[in-house]
Amino acid sequence: LSSRVFFIFGCQRSGTTLLLSILNAHPSITGTDETEFPSPYPFPSAQRLALNQITGQYACFKMLEHSNKLDFLKQFYPKSKVLWPIRNPHSTLSSMLKLTNSEGTWIDRCADAEVNRLKPFFPQQLNDETLVGRSQLEKAALYWTYKNQYPDILQKNGFSVLPFKYEDLLSSQKETLTKIVDFLGIDWSDDLLNFYQKNPGKSLAGGTRTDRPINAERASKLKSEFSAAEIARINQICQPVMDTYGYAPR
Repeated sequence: LSSRVFFIFGCQRSGTTLLLSILNAHPSITGTDETEFPSPYPFPSAQRLALNQITGQYACFKMLEHSNKLDFLKQFYPKSKVLWPIRNPHSTLSSMLKLTNSEGTWIDRCADAEVNRLKPFFPQQLNDETLVGRSQLEKAALYWTYKNQYPDILQKNGFSVLPFKYEDLLSSQKETLTKIVDFLGIDWSDDLLNFYQKNPGKSLAGGTRTDRPINAERASKLKSEFSAAEIARINQICQPVMDTYGYAPR
């Protein structure tokens, strides 16, 4: 049954919610954001999986905060595929800084918890001392670096994973979406390109609207006022993974 389920995982502020909105417009896909579940452990039930099998539908779940539940995924969703958008770390960290509420930026609220979720998978690199004395920007850069190495762990544990660049989704929408549906084994639908006309109007995580078209110019130009020293530090921490995905340092 888990073959009709796929997950969107990845680093926060990397276009995962946009991807969910796009795929949800496909007539054979029902997409659900983790914030739309009433439960703190929002995995689909056996009843939901059986219904998908009967109707021929696919369920897409965006669950960034639950991707670390590896043993659970292996036990109950071994045939599920994973989509993993990756975004340039400078733009990602800029977006984290711009996502604010009364408790501060996304980095203030979430970076420590996210790095701690990754510790069991990188025991030699991440430990109880890793975050001590780190700046908020360094914590976010560490999170980006190790979270975007997690696809390798999923693949080593038998999952089919498609990492792809968020920037490619913006600049080559049809080509990138074609690769995605081919990977999922789902027929192409032009509704993917017109997703904002098919989706109900609502806001998902981070304020992303489901009924607005891609604004490639705005998204690709997102920057923050990083100093030269901050840029150098981000590059220093993220460089190995940046090289893997073809991101040049700023």
